[in-house]
Amino acid sequence: MEAEQVMIQWKYSQNDPLSREFLSQHRQQRGYVIILPGIEGYSWLNRRIQRGLIEAEVPYAIEIYDWTHRLPRVFHNLRSRKRHRIQSQAIAEKILAYQKSWPQRPVFLIGHSGGGGMALRTLEQLPLETTISGAILLGAAVSPGFDLRPALAHVDRKIWNMTSWADVFFLGLMTLAAGTLDGRHSLCAGMTGFRCGKLGPLESAKFEEMPYRCAYWRHGHLAGHFGFTAPSFVKHDVAPLLLQQDECCPDVATASSIPGKIIPHPAGP
Repeated sequence: MEAEQVMIQWKYSQNDPLSREFLSQHRQQRGYVIILPGIEGYSWLNRRIQRGLIEAEVPYAIEIYDWTHRLPRVFHNLRSRKRHRIQSQAIAEKILAYQKSWPQRPVFLIGHSGGGGMALRTLEQLPLETTISGAILLGAAVSPGFDLRPALAHVDRKIWNMTSWADVFFLGLMTLAAGTLDGRHSLCAGMTGFRCGKLGPLESAKFEEMPYRCAYWRHGHLAGHFGFTAPSFVKHDVAPLLLQQDECCPDVATASSIPGKIIPHPAGP
C-alpha cells in the first residue's frame, strides 16, 4: 500500500521548464536528491550538477533548492547565521515531509561550496534518530575544524567530502579574507579536507575524504572550484555514490541493481 501523501513545497524554477519533470511522482517514489547551491544561488553551476545526475540516469526526484538571497547579497549568504539556521530548518522540514510520504527511500544532499556547509547544517537540524542516506560535499566552504559529529549522527551511509588543493582562489584566498560559512577566516575543508581527530570508530566509518584525482581531468574537473559541477564529472564520479544499492530499501530498484550494469566506486577498487 502506498504511503499517505504529504504536501511538500517543491521549488520549481521558471528558468528550468524541466524541473517539474525531475520532481515527478514517479521519481519521488524512488528517492530524493536535494542540490544545495553555493552562495551565488540558483545558477548554471547547480543546473550542471542536476544535468550530470540526469545523464547518469539517477532515478530519484532531483531538486535544486535555492537557500540564498539573490545577488548581490552573496556575502550575506556566506556569513548570516540567522539565514543558515532558518534555511537549514526549512530543508530539514522538506526531508521529514518526504520521508513521511515515502518512508525508507534513499535521500541525499549534494552541496557545492557554501551549499556544502548548508548540507552539514541541515543534517544537524534533523530530529534525534532521523537519518538520510548520505551527503556529498563538493568543495565545501567550511573550515577544516568544523565538527562533523552532529551531522554524521544523521546519515546511514556516509558523508563524502570531495576536495581539491588547486581550488586556491575561492576556498583559499577568498575565505581567508571573507570567512567561511561557519565564520572562520581560514582555508576551507573543500580544499584541505577536515581535521577528523575527534571522530570515533563508528563516525570515521561514515566519513570519507575524496581528494582530487588526475582521472577527474578527463571528465571535465580541472581541479578548480567550478570543476566540481562539471556534468561529466558528476555523471561518472558523483552519481555512482548515490546509485550504490541501498540496504535500507532493497525493494526500490536503482541502476546498481540492474543486471549487467556495474556501478564503480569513483575512488577505484
